[in-house]
Amino acid sequence: MNPNALVPVLVLGLALAAAGCGSPEATVQATPEATPPPVDVSVVTATTGTIEAALEISGTLAPRSRVPVKPRLPGTLERVLVDIGDAVTAGQTVATMDRREIDAQVDAAIAAVAVAKASLENAEAGLANAVLEYERAQVLFEKGALPRQRLDAAQTARRAGTAQRDLATANLAQAEASLRRSREVQRDTTITAPVTGFIVERNYDPGAIPGDKPVVVVADLRQMKLEAGVSELEAGRLRVGMKARVEAQAKPGETFEGELAAIAPEVDERNRHFRIEVRVPNDGRQLLSGMYATARVVESTQTDVLLLPRSAVANRDGKRMVLRVQDGVVTPTAVTEGVTDGTRVQILSGIRAGDTVVADARRQVTAGTKVRAVAAR
Repeated sequence: MNPNALVPVLVLGLALAAAGCGSPEATVQATPEATPPPVDVSVVTATTGTIEAALEISGTLAPRSRVPVKPRLPGTLERVLVDIGDAVTAGQTVATMDRREIDAQVDAAIAAVAVAKASLENAEAGLANAVLEYERAQVLFEKGALPRQRLDAAQTARRAGTAQRDLATANLAQAEASLRRSREVQRDTTITAPVTGFIVERNYDPGAIPGDKPVVVVADLRQMKLEAGVSELEAGRLRVGMKARVEAQAKPGETFEGELAAIAPEVDERNRHFRIEVRVPNDGRQLLSGMYATARVVESTQTDVLLLPRSAVANRDGKRMVLRVQDGVVTPTAVTEGVTDGTRVQILSGIRAGDTVVADARRQVTAGTKVRAVAAR
């Protein structure tokens, strides 16, 4: 066979072999990428309701008044008539001091007054006699029966008697003043309660000599107070008389009605806060001094307004936004907020009642993301 005639045959055979060994996948078109599944998100529904704008403060409850009672005199306690927890009224005796020496001083002052009164009576009698003698001398002198020298002597005696009477009067006034002072000191040996309340502290027993500490402390527990500092903006929204609801940690589930009773007119330079005071009646003595409590001062109440949990609104791109869910797709939506009660917030614009939004607006979900809504617990 001619070798040149074999070349086309070999080329044809190789082409057929290459075509037979080709991959079948080369003839199949590429399949599109799979669609990602929806993301599960917790959602809440915008509803209408009532919300209170309030300021919440916390601190330790203290009595409306708490008065330490100290003796006015140095000395030894003779009796202590009250103990911690006892109820006392204003003016009630709570303790007495040893007054034996003071009683002796009072007795001496009484005796001095008696002596001064006797001296005054004697001086008045002497003056009366001197006046009578002068009048007689004057009559005789006018009749020429008495020399001028005797008249002058009678007049001098009358003046001396007047001076003695005035001196005795002054001595009596001085003795009476000393007696009053002694009796005041004597009264000071009786220690009384300055206000009505309860004994919350007792520091000495009979026989002790009181030092720097008070003998007892009286607290008026009929009204308790809660003090706190607020910023300038908060103080500007508050006014005396606003209602407050007080809850004590030691009284779970119980609420006590009070009111904002005082706002300091001057800022504290140390922290730039204004001092406020909430007072709550405590006639039943359910609240005790030192209890930790919170007070919610109600500033205003809004009814029939659109509400969302605070967590459903967050800052995005410099705006307050919610992540609205519609037809399974997330759409960031700008909203305008109103008042808040710390848990919920009023929505003034941006969404409507019944709209569904992501419960936590801080969640990183981009616009257009497919989601599967799960009711928030």
